[in-house]
Amino acid sequence: MNVIEISLADIELGDRLRAVDVDWAQVIAASVMEHGQRTPIEVREQKGRGKKPYALIAGAHRIRAVFLAGLDSIFAIVLKADDLQAKLLEIDENLCRRELSALDRAVFLAERKRVYEELHPEAKHGGDRKSDQARTLAHLIPSFTEATAQKLGVDASTLRRSLARFSSISPDVREKIAGTWLAESGSQLDALAKEVPEMQRKVADFVVQWPGVRQVKEIVRQIRKLPVPPEPGKLEKFLAFFRKCDPEEQQTIVEHAAGQMPAVAFEAAWTKGSAYQREMIVDFLAPHLPGFVRESEVA
Repeated sequence: MNVIEISLADIELGDRLRAVDVDWAQVIAASVMEHGQRTPIEVREQKGRGKKPYALIAGAHRIRAVFLAGLDSIFAIVLKADDLQAKLLEIDENLCRRELSALDRAVFLAERKRVYEELHPEAKHGGDRKSDQARTLAHLIPSFTEATAQKLGVDASTLRRSLARFSSISPDVREKIAGTWLAESGSQLDALAKEVPEMQRKVADFVVQWPGVRQVKEIVRQIRKLPVPPEPGKLEKFLAFFRKCDPEEQQTIVEHAAGQMPAVAFEAAWTKGSAYQREMIVDFLAPHLPGFVRESEVA
């Protein structure tokens, strides 16, 4: 790809999904002043009366940085893309950046899903697949989840969770919490998404007014004026830890505990186990007990 130099005045910025962070642009500007522009922006040509020669695809922060550095032109790569393809390129360029908040990522993924399914309606679940050609294309074009997971190197469950944050949190709430600590925490956004819109708005107001409280569960408790829950005891803390372990780790813990107190472990297994589980215990113990005879064998 050829890199060309373009006047800033010839570039149409358009509506961006993400606002320019001026502080970050100033950091880039300092680098530009010291080392020059190291990474070109991406643009596409556009024609039409009253339009500027180029439309920005990716690089809004770099444009602001070059302007802050006192320059009036910028290095760019000219790509061939229509409106939807350009939007997809903008989204992907942002999704690959580490500084995106969990909320920003949810917004970008939701927009990517919309654009991707508009570009590839055959890949959309339940889309128009009446013709043989459409049915054939549906098998060739990956679904949004499959394509995006491969593109970003994440698993499908992560994508679904992020999309759920976008769809479950009210738009006005998303706008209000943008830039707060809550926008950075995926787990707390998940907790917020479980609340009804009215409570979400109250939580958002609380976060803005009292940013020191950083648990949605605690914020909801205070809003509802509920009593402070008692401090969890040792057993509750252990069970909470145990539930977070994977099956292999849980088995190791149980085996270790049973080895420390075998009589207690056996009594608990026998008294609290189901009839089927008791049968399994008997089948396991029978060969190890001299003189043990099953009732069915006596009959």
